[in-house]
Amino acid sequence: MLCLTAAVFGGGGYYTYLLYIHPDVELDREKKFPGQMQPAFTDPTLAEFQKCLDIEAIGDPLASRRSYADFLDAFPDSSMAEEARTRLGALQAALLLYPRASPEKQILIVKSGDVLNKISHRLKTSPELLVEINRLETPNLRIGQRLYWVPANFTALIDRPAAKVVVFRGGDFFTQYPILETQGNARVGPPKKGVAPVVNAKVQDKPGWKEGQRVNFGEKGFRESTHWVVLSPPGHTLYTQSAEPADAVPKPPSGYGLAPDAVRELSALLRKNDSVTIK
Repeated sequence: MLCLTAAVFGGGGYYTYLLYIHPDVELDREKKFPGQMQPAFTDPTLAEFQKCLDIEAIGDPLASRRSYADFLDAFPDSSMAEEARTRLGALQAALLLYPRASPEKQILIVKSGDVLNKISHRLKTSPELLVEINRLETPNLRIGQRLYWVPANFTALIDRPAAKVVVFRGGDFFTQYPILETQGNARVGPPKKGVAPVVNAKVQDKPGWKEGQRVNFGEKGFRESTHWVVLSPPGHTLYTQSAEPADAVPKPPSGYGLAPDAVRELSALLRKNDSVTIK
């Protein structure tokens, strides 16, 4: 929360500068050096974006989500659209993936004979998503336990020119994560020639790694492990960027490195055989 608050108020200060202080500075410079200054462009949507930041600063995530979604609907070409999309995605992921009530979640009361695999199949979700939403320390359930759940209807796009991974829920934007590094033949940024071919991939495996050893879902320490999302065809693994020694945290031969929380969330949101488009 401290980091989020700092980001919000830091962003608020920056846009206050753009809206109010910066024009005065430019006016003073024009008076001192007449004819040498070009008129500065001011994005008219900055004031509307500042309203979104102010709502987020209040601390109401539902109102903040609505404000950013409305901003993007009204101003899809704004210079702040990407920042609004990033903030909207972070809010939506937090609302879904934390064990608290939200409009999109339903509640299940565990009954005798219920196990994670059985429940996830019945509810068209995934065991990993149930564990992540409810912060379960173990896949074992207790009779009478309350579980939040949502259907697992997510797909993803690896946008190489924009160096980000975008997640969609039922075809609509859900969240996005920046690609921080690449490994092997994986590349980000504009293609050197023409348009890079589109690759239609699927999630093949979702292992974890702890102290250099593979950890599978259901095993102790899986949620806290270093995650991968392995795609087929090979060469496009989503892996966790880490500052730890390479012998402790392996890297795939080829793939895209993301922040630890990003890959952990992707591992929960995406099921095996879910579609991932690479462009």
